[in-house]
Amino acid sequence: MTNINQLKYLPICILILINLHNPFAMADQEQERNLLIDELVRQHGFDEQYIHEIFENIEFLPELIESISKPAEKTKTWPEYKNIFVTNQRIAAGVLYAKQHEEIINKAVREMGIPKKILLGILGVETYFGRIQGGYKVINSLFTLATGYPKRAKFFRSELINLFYLCREENLSILDIKGSYAGAMGAPQFISSSYRNYAIDGDGDGRVDLFNNWEDVLMSIGNYLKRNGWETGKPIYSKFIVNEDQTSKMASKTIKPITTVANLMDEGIEINGSESSEIAQLILLDEANLDEESYIGHHNFYVITTYNRNVMYALVVIKLGEAIENYIG
Repeated sequence: MTNINQLKYLPICILILINLHNPFAMADQEQERNLLIDELVRQHGFDEQYIHEIFENIEFLPELIESISKPAEKTKTWPEYKNIFVTNQRIAAGVLYAKQHEEIINKAVREMGIPKKILLGILGVETYFGRIQGGYKVINSLFTLATGYPKRAKFFRSELINLFYLCREENLSILDIKGSYAGAMGAPQFISSSYRNYAIDGDGDGRVDLFNNWEDVLMSIGNYLKRNGWETGKPIYSKFIVNEDQTSKMASKTIKPITTVANLMDEGIEINGSESSEIAQLILLDEANLDEESYIGHHNFYVITTYNRNVMYALVVIKLGEAIENYIG
């Protein structure tokens, strides 16, 4: 009989076996480390001594490989996923946050053209309104995924390099920044490249602080959506009653919409208040109650998925934001 104390070592053994059979593991990780150092110094002009000092303090975290391979969006059904985020506690936290920061929120809505419910929904889903910003050192996360996760190594390598630039530009201590297992940081959970490209100085103090400055945070979320194509005043989604035959025929799990209002109307689906040429994608949700939760995503729904490329993410952002808005008006 297997001793229960032996079982506690099983995950560690599995991770060791994964690393032994991973082409990026061990010796290859050392090679990748040296290549990164060389690139940062020779191609990007960072001080060699500084780069070596940083890399001497970087840790490889094998448990992150498993975490990124099984995100909630891929392992949960829609009811399970929704119940993680649309809770009475999170709604109450959102109502309190909205009341405390009403002026700043209204400024972001006014200047960026993004609805209040979307700003609040994203902030609530990402970090529980800034309460949970992640406990991993971002540089460890990015280094681990850049050297130990071949599937997206190129992407995370680029984000690691962007992190060095970001810390130089914003005078941040690169070894102290904490975030998610995937390297997202701050209250809006921006990755390094998004921080550099979309974050803005909302209050004009000369710094872009996504960790503590709510004006910077909300204006940056708004700026991200605006620059990714948000159309102010246009619909986000439509709700309707549909039968299972229509759902199986027309629904899609793809992120970018591939049908129009006219296509859906040709199938007998009624959509009011939208132009026939407007993007409209029937959304497929695992284990959803079709009598209550059949949705059509429009262009702005797709824009939300640029923040996190999953239809459940976009929908839960909307649902949380709507629930909060019901209380604050």
